[in-house]
Amino acid sequence: MPKSDIQIAFDRYLAGHSTREDLQIILDSLQREEDETLKQRILQELTTEEISPPQNKHQELLDRVLLNLNMKRAEELSLREGDEREPEKPTRAEGLKSNIIKFLNPKKWFLVAACFLGLCFIIPVLWNSTATDTSTPSAKKYDISLPSTNAATILFEDGEVLSLLDADSAVLRSRGIEVLKTANKELQFKISAVSNAPNLKQTFRSPKGVVSHIILSDGTHVLLNSASQLSYSNAFTQAERRVSLKGEAYFQVSHNKKRPFIVNANETQINVLGTSFNVVTDEKKQQVVTTLEEGSVLVKTKQQEMHMTPGMQSASHLNDGKIDTAHVNIANEMAWKEGLFKFADEDIYTVMEKLQTWYDIEEIEITDKTTDRFSGTVKRTRQLSELFQNLEKISNYKFQIKDRRIIVSKGT
Repeated sequence: MPKSDIQIAFDRYLAGHSTREDLQIILDSLQREEDETLKQRILQELTTEEISPPQNKHQELLDRVLLNLNMKRAEELSLREGDEREPEKPTRAEGLKSNIIKFLNPKKWFLVAACFLGLCFIIPVLWNSTATDTSTPSAKKYDISLPSTNAATILFEDGEVLSLLDADSAVLRSRGIEVLKTANKELQFKISAVSNAPNLKQTFRSPKGVVSHIILSDGTHVLLNSASQLSYSNAFTQAERRVSLKGEAYFQVSHNKKRPFIVNANETQINVLGTSFNVVTDEKKQQVVTTLEEGSVLVKTKQQEMHMTPGMQSASHLNDGKIDTAHVNIANEMAWKEGLFKFADEDIYTVMEKLQTWYDIEEIEITDKTTDRFSGTVKRTRQLSELFQNLEKISNYKFQIKDRRIIVSKGT
């Protein structure tokens, strides 16, 4: 089932970019004794990290919190093991040395303090005094991180929405969906037809910051880029295999001469039999860009059609239906699949637009523009500040992160 507002708010908190509204949602939830969602989530987090507890002026408060956590965790473990005996209260020293509870980072500790001691008023003070600064000298105070998990969802034609990593596997199977994990721990989402079930349209949504690997019912593999969505039927017809794309995707189409594979992207239609190609819908430029890696495709608009060969790229324009073509460097065009940003003589505005498709950036302010242009390859880092550090080394720009707002200025 879809994540609740409190789960989403807590996920954003742990990722390091929660808003004031997220904190208010969390605090409101903590006031409701019947709401166990957040408490369960915190207990889950207690088992995922192990670092030293913070030593600062709030240590006395944290020691008291730890005692409460030890008791709470002991109760949970007792319930799981079927033991109904009253858990013994640990002494202060035993609590601090407990092996049951694993320490959280400072941010998480202060959230837990509010949860179990009810000290809601302390959050604003502690938030400001303990925010970690993992950014570069020019990107102070805050950072933006890529998601640690793939929170992909599928919207069904009947209105149901499933969060693929949270939904029960039996529910997913009833919808013809299976979550697979490869030997290198890559997630794959396999779509299959369901016997005696209606052939319903599905819309797969890949969240910002991740690439989703989908295997369609005909065996076609699709890499769906950050903040993109693909619509398809869980069982293709005998005449054709048709999907719709918004965003960017790389296709490895399973060959079937009798059933062409068709991609609809805005007003452009791409017909293939079996091939590898990349498609991106560029909303700003009002065009669809198709890049052919191998095989052949037919790109069609209402006004024109173009047969493409490997190494070609077409740009079909939404306003007049014209199709422009060029030969391109395939590796550069598909660098996103390898976790890279590729720049080819691009200005700062284009660079920031590319970063915004991946990182949860709300606003970009460019206060000073230089003549610098960017060419080459930059690795996509988990922390945005690390990527900015790399860009600062090769340009005369400085980058500052404030919440989810980026300020770009001229270097000194």
